[in-house]
Formats: sequence, C-alpha cells, structure tokens
Amino acid sequence: MTLIYPIAKTARAALTEPLGEARTKADAREIAGGEVVLETEWLRPDPEEADELSGSVQLAISHGAAQIYESDDGQPVIAVSYWQPVVTIEAEPEPEPEPSPEPVGEDHADDLYFRHGRTKKKKPERVDPNQLDLFGAPKELRPKAETPEES
Repeated sequence: MTLIYPIAKTARAALTEPLGEARTKADAREIAGGEVVLETEWLRPDPEEADELSGSVQLAISHGAAQIYESDDGQPVIAVSYWQPVVTIEAEPEPEPEPSPEPVGEDHADDLYFRHGRTKKKKPERVDPNQLDLFGAPKELRPKAETPEES
C-alpha cells in the first residue's frame, strides 16, 4: 500500500479541501510551491461533525493518511498526517541599538562576587588513615616492613 498524504494548512483542511496529494516530500514541494513538513494532528470532532467527516476520513484511511481511535468516553479521535506548507516570514531589519551611556566611575561588577568571599577555595579532601589502599603505592614509597629475622 502506497502512502499518499494530502497537502493542506490544517488537519481539517487536509480532510475536507486539500490543495493536492503527494507521496514524497519532493512531490509535495512541487505542488505546494515551496517547502513542506509532514505534520500529524489529532482531531476530536463532535458526533455530528464526525458524521460529516466520515467519507473524507475513510478516503484518508485508504491512503494511509489517517487513523481512527476512540477516547475513554467513546468519542472518535482521528490522527491525520498531512504535508503542511511552511510559511516563511521575512524578518524586519533590526533597528540599530542606541549607544550606551559612558559608565560613571569604576565598574564594580566583579566586586559583587569577590568582595564578600562568595567564591571560596575548596579545601583539599582529607584521606582517612584507616582507609584501605587498593592499588598500593610504588615500592620506593612503601614503608619497610619488619621481617621476623630483625626482631
């Protein structure tokens, strides 16, 4: 089964009045005349609206673009996948920033953090003398053990 997705701006428009249908993104771009993205929306129509959409939903299901689910209260929930044209908005040029006034006096930003000792040096961690050293120190640093002959 080949998946064919409608091209539309919304899921409802994809079911009722699509701009076209396309299997691939390249085909959808050509039909839409610009960039497109594959979207999936969930519709929760009223019972009356569900009856109106049933024919369109069945056609979309046969193309693989829709699935019907049921909510906890028994109402239909329709998942519609469609190609949505991307609308590009031209950005307005940003106005030039106003020049900032010259600072008066010294800048004391660093003093806020360092004057009152907020950044304290970390004390070295002490090692418990009773802790077992699993890997041992090199031979030249090990204390000489007394041998039974020396005693």
